[in-house]
Amino acid sequence: MLNILFSPQWFSGRDILIDIFSIIVLLTIAFVTFRYHRLNKGQKKHIYFSLATVVLALSFLAKIITNFTLYEQVYKIVPLGIFTLTYTTVQYSDTLFLIGTLLYRFLTLLGFYLLFRIYCGKQSWYLDALMIYFIIIAMYFTSHAYYIFHLTTFILILPLAWRYVFNYRQTKDKAAQLLAWSFSIIAISQLAFILLSIDKIVYVLAEGIQFIGYVLLLLSFLMVRFYGKKKK
Repeated sequence: MLNILFSPQWFSGRDILIDIFSIIVLLTIAFVTFRYHRLNKGQKKHIYFSLATVVLALSFLAKIITNFTLYEQVYKIVPLGIFTLTYTTVQYSDTLFLIGTLLYRFLTLLGFYLLFRIYCGKQSWYLDALMIYFIIIAMYFTSHAYYIFHLTTFILILPLAWRYVFNYRQTKDKAAQLLAWSFSIIAISQLAFILLSIDKIVYVLAEGIQFIGYVLLLLSFLMVRFYGKKKK
C-alpha cells in the first residue's frame, strides 16, 4: 500500500492545472535546448538536458493520471447457511492510481538524476553517497515511500540549485539569477511536501511553491531566448 496524502477537497482537481503548466514549461525548455543543440552539436549536455526535461514532463503527465478513477465489475460470494449468494457489483479500482503514482515517482527521480549527472557527475564522492542512499531506499521503500520520495528529489535538486547560485555569483546575469531561484524554490517545495502529515493545507502550499519555481524557470529561459535574439 502506498503511503499517499491527498490534497484538501476544495483543492482537488485544481492541481491538475499546475501540473499542465509545468508540462508546458518543461516541453518548451526541451524544445529550446534541443534546437540549441542542433546549432551547437559539440555541446552534448544540451541534448541530455532536453531529454531530462522531457522525462520530467512525462512525470507530471503520470501524476495527472492519478486523478482519474477506474471502476471494475467483480463477483461477490456470500454464504447464507446451506445456500450461497453470488452477485456482481461495481467497485473502485486503485490500479490506475498506483501505476500513475509509481510512474510519477520513477520519472521524477530519473529526470532530476539526469540533470544531476549533467552538472554534478564529476563529484564522485557525492555519487557514491547517493548510491548508498538509494540502497537504503530500496530497503525501506514500502513503509516510508512518500517521505523518502520527496527527500530523494530534494537531494537531487539541491546540488543543481547550488551550482546555479554559484554560476550567478560568477556572472551576475539576470537569467542565471532566475534559474538559481527557480531550482532553489523547486527544492524548497519538496521539503514542503514532506510536511504533508501536519495538515492537508500544506499540500496547497507545496504546490504553490513548486508552481512559482516553474514560473521562474520559464521566465529564465524566455529571457535567454529574448537576449539571444537581441544579440543576433
